[in-house]
Amino acid sequence: MIHSTVGRMSATLGLALACAACAAPLYTQASKAVPPPPNPEPVVVQSLPLPPTAPSDEPGACTTQINPRGTGCMSARADGIIEGPAYMWDAKHVLLPVQFTGSARGSTYDGPQVIAIKTNGKLFPNGDPWKCITCGIPAQGRKYANPAVTDGGGRQAGPGDNWMRVDHPQAFPGDRKMLAGTNVVDCGPHKLTDQACTPDRLRVYPIRWDTSADGAGPGGSMRELRINPDGQHLMWSHMIATGANLDQHGLVGRLVFNPSPTTGQHLVPRYELADVFVLTNTDNPDFAQFRVDPQDPTRLINNPAKGQIGEARGWTRDGEDAVGMGFEEAGAVDMYITDLKTGDSDRLTSAPGYADPIMMSPDDKWFVVLDNRGVDRHMYYGGLRGIPPLLDTLTMMVKLSAEFGYRNGLRRFFQPYLIDRWGDRSGPWGEYAGQQLNAGPGAAGSASDPNWNARADPAWSPDGTDVVYWQALVTSPDCGGANPLLCPKSTEPGGRHSRLMIARLTSRQPLPLGQVAAPGRITVPWGTPYKPGDPMPRRVGGVPAGKYTMRGRKGGSAEVEFRSIGGRYVGAVYTNYTDDGLHVINGTESAKLEVVGGKPRVVWHSDIRASGRQNGTKKTSPGGFVVSPMGEPLEGELVTTIDGKVYRPPLKGT
Repeated sequence: MIHSTVGRMSATLGLALACAACAAPLYTQASKAVPPPPNPEPVVVQSLPLPPTAPSDEPGACTTQINPRGTGCMSARADGIIEGPAYMWDAKHVLLPVQFTGSARGSTYDGPQVIAIKTNGKLFPNGDPWKCITCGIPAQGRKYANPAVTDGGGRQAGPGDNWMRVDHPQAFPGDRKMLAGTNVVDCGPHKLTDQACTPDRLRVYPIRWDTSADGAGPGGSMRELRINPDGQHLMWSHMIATGANLDQHGLVGRLVFNPSPTTGQHLVPRYELADVFVLTNTDNPDFAQFRVDPQDPTRLINNPAKGQIGEARGWTRDGEDAVGMGFEEAGAVDMYITDLKTGDSDRLTSAPGYADPIMMSPDDKWFVVLDNRGVDRHMYYGGLRGIPPLLDTLTMMVKLSAEFGYRNGLRRFFQPYLIDRWGDRSGPWGEYAGQQLNAGPGAAGSASDPNWNARADPAWSPDGTDVVYWQALVTSPDCGGANPLLCPKSTEPGGRHSRLMIARLTSRQPLPLGQVAAPGRITVPWGTPYKPGDPMPRRVGGVPAGKYTMRGRKGGSAEVEFRSIGGRYVGAVYTNYTDDGLHVINGTESAKLEVVGGKPRVVWHSDIRASGRQNGTKKTSPGGFVVSPMGEPLEGELVTTIDGKVYRPPLKGT
């Protein structure tokens, strides 16, 4: 078991976050009611038990010498854990999708399955600290399940495999049924962790979202499903092609069980979705990032954040609001809470970096976010604060690049951060960017080992005292070979490349259990009601070609130009521009999409100077920083200097 005790920790995250990259705060000016940051609190990080590790994925590798109880083995590969954990309502168990392997193909303990793991150190009656819930469900009980062709972690089902979707398992209130991918696994009157909940008592029902006017067909594709804490509503994401690009919409709907459907595939007992809303506004320009002033067509307005959903990441724990991803500053990827009634978005994170997986605390007073703010690979494009995201429509893929943005291949560089509800901010106390839960010296194999990176999603115990997250160890090709980082050797049991961690917040008093959210019937007045057969809505339009003046919210201005002839172009000249009164921007920047030799590319020019909270520059080579549409550098360089520290793009493959 790994232990890492975090007792005293600077609110600036100490060594985990360079001062030059500290969060800068859009809350500081907003209200005197914004409190100072909380004191760092004691945290004890431990590993949770998992099934034994198979020495290989070959059939028969999981022998009784490896697991004497014959209850299966999980894969040693990084996808041994498929997706993140979710706490059950009893605060004693977490659900986790894992890849069983080493058994005979098609056996009980094979393929993607959901297990429940005890977090209190106790055992199930058979002596294991975990129980496989979905293993061994008879064909009669799972014949209606939505199948899976991958395990959700990248592994493909083989011939004869009978996999079902089990990603993102989440328990309904009462712990008698759970979401597993686009399926609901139901144990009737028994809790899923009870000894009486045996495989023959389980029934698997598919979830179907009707997307055809006549009710025919298999229904729409759904990903990243999240149950509302009321157990009645669902949030999910849906991806669509928009020309050469992909777009993603968040949706919400009410789960309704239909025991005898008469339309659609398949005519089996299933859950359907009613009162569906797309979390996208189509006609109110206040929901666009930028809009032309209706009173002055030469003026551009940088709108306050509204409808910042991006990829839908879940619910507040009162069940009333949505948590999602947004982009309010150049190079930033941040988390927001959006009011489902008004569409107003409240920014939670603002430290430079890529914030994504998130979970609110049971009382909504805190959140845990998985973020790469502890490294500086993103600082060359996103470290200089206060620049509006005018160019991001063309340069977006630099920060999303699989090699030169927030990640390197499968390596996300995420670590878990505990932040209070007011979010990243600054004030007389200095900078507050939360507390890294697993901070430490970074010894190999320890909880703070930087080669172990968190993956989506974290889970918060219903009593508020524990946070569970999982990590994957960096593996080839993201290390080794030509990569200067040598591939580390796993010290986990059996050389496993995934692990499940629990951060115990030892000074917190438990919150009462059993309080189920009651938001009532959910409607989204600013969103788009969805009827079967409707196309996905088009987002409220962009800015027409032309020249505009955009005033900073706290001072200064920018002269902005949009062109559409001869290739898309956005340019800006900043004069003492500031949106928060803390970061002041001067200089020029532009981006142009052009085609050379039949291949598209983006030419990015920047000569930005920053003063105020940060002093620095963001400069490109004389010929610009030329990148592919997927963010790969082709020519030139982008270099950012902040308070004397220089940031350049990471080397390929690092």
